Amino acid sequence: MFQPIALQNDITRRLDSTGTNSPRAHRLFDRALNTARVRRLWATLSARSRRLLDLATVEAGVTITGRHVAGAQIVPLDAIRGSLDRAGDFDCEFYPLNEHSANRWIRVATAMLRDVTLPPVELIRVGDVYFVVDGHHRISVARALKHSHVDAIVTEWTVTG
Repeated sequence: MFQPIALQNDITRRLDSTGTNSPRAHRLFDRALNTARVRRLWATLSARSRRLLDLATVEAGVTITGRHVAGAQIVPLDAIRGSLDRAGDFDCEFYPLNEHSANRWIRVATAMLRDVTLPPVELIRVGDVYFVVDGHHRISVARALKHSHVDAIVTEWTVTG
């Protein structure tokens, strides 16, 4: 799902309004990235996957019989286990897998640490699993900050198969 330009600009304005990035946010990102690297190494050694579920893969294996907007909800972070299009950027616990989006991650962390209200994330619910459409960095930072839930706008898919 595409984010309207107005919403993208709103998020950018809110992040930019936080001023300089927090040193704590930088440390938080470094810790999250290092944790991802260690866990990926351990997963490789133990032949386990740490990949996020890919919505396209799930969609290919089922028949979608309905879609409806369920609206604003508070969603447990542990129930968010997949992504629409960023499964290669975060692991299954939303630790960042690379440094290419460090600046965005740190800006989101700085905003959250300063209690800036950010828009809800956008999720698709298939069964009991949620997939991120928009808000990967907000989810990643929320998990790093040990939050248990996130505000979300949820679309539910009814599936068979």
